[in-house]
Amino acid sequence: MEQVTTNGAVPGINTGKSAIKATPRRNLPSLPAAAGASDMNDAIYTCKVDASPISWEALELYSVFSLAADGSYPRVKVTRSKAADLRTGKSAPVGSGRCYRVVF
Repeated sequence: MEQVTTNGAVPGINTGKSAIKATPRRNLPSLPAAAGASDMNDAIYTCKVDASPISWEALELYSVFSLAADGSYPRVKVTRSKAADLRTGKSAPVGSGRCYRVVF
């Protein structure tokens, strides 16, 4: 008979790999992409900007804000410590500060 070393632990009942049923992956269609800037349409949005700044901590997640009082260069708070630029889509770390809430 073969000796099993468990280092003093009680051997489990199901020590072998269990048969986990794999869920089938859905094949979803991809998003259609524009070929270039010439295929895109211009869009102009109007928005409201708070008159007084609020603290970064008071801003809710996924809220649009701007660092300028005129609402230029809007960003989105994506985590407690990161904001994403709406023009480029890149995120940047944010520690604290004051910002202006933007509502489209």
